[in-house]
Amino acid sequence: MRTALLALLLLSCARRDQRPDWAKPAENALPGDPTVAGEPAVIRRLPSKPTLDGKLDEPFWQAATALGPFVGPGNGEPAGKHPVAGFARLGWDDQALYIGAVVSDRSPISPFKRDDVDPHLWEQSSAIELMIQPGDPGDNKGYYELQIDVAGAVFDTKWDDYNKPIVGDGPARQFGHMDWSAKVERATFAEDGKYYSIEAAIPWTAFAGSRFGAPPKPGDVWRLNLYSFRDGQRLALAWSPIRGQGNFHKSSRFGRIKFE
Repeated sequence: MRTALLALLLLSCARRDQRPDWAKPAENALPGDPTVAGEPAVIRRLPSKPTLDGKLDEPFWQAATALGPFVGPGNGEPAGKHPVAGFARLGWDDQALYIGAVVSDRSPISPFKRDDVDPHLWEQSSAIELMIQPGDPGDNKGYYELQIDVAGAVFDTKWDDYNKPIVGDGPARQFGHMDWSAKVERATFAEDGKYYSIEAAIPWTAFAGSRFGAPPKPGDVWRLNLYSFRDGQRLALAWSPIRGQGNFHKSSRFGRIKFE
């Protein structure tokens, strides 16, 4: 009887997680917290580039570096059963930085269209967020923000310093330098009731005006953080937790990546 019950339990668990292997966190995924002051996560230069269809099912993504699973943004606690549990994979070549993310949001939402210009995704969408600072300068200056939601809508901007500048009021309010464009190519995919996934290619030309230049050279270290969120960011997770040291913009709490 006990054996039969155990078999039924295992079968039930298998049925609950019917995601394909590419949509499940990799066993060798790297947490962001230890990379803040310790060894950075090594991001591999890959010989090919992915076909952007929203699915991380190509050999490219299996060879890419796995980051995650995402954790509580404030305390770093594991969050495998969280409504926006997620992980990411990163790779690069001479043309672009490639990011793939899978978020276990069972009912993702977006009121926006793919080509809307800088909609406020953080207020209404299910989305991922990338914060990236070229180099490892030890300050909060010259970083970039990119959000992509489940519909493929994009908000992107460049910041001079921690949360600066923010000017204007109401609909005219400007967050950073919103005239900057990541020029991101992206594709999304959603499996109803299970998860959604995003593939993105950010050309290095988007960072051409940074202090440290782009593309990076092998051995260069940059700062980077990733978030998944929904419901006005009341539900949110991070690759590298903030640990009470500010908000999502705190670059000293971004994880560190090393280009190989």
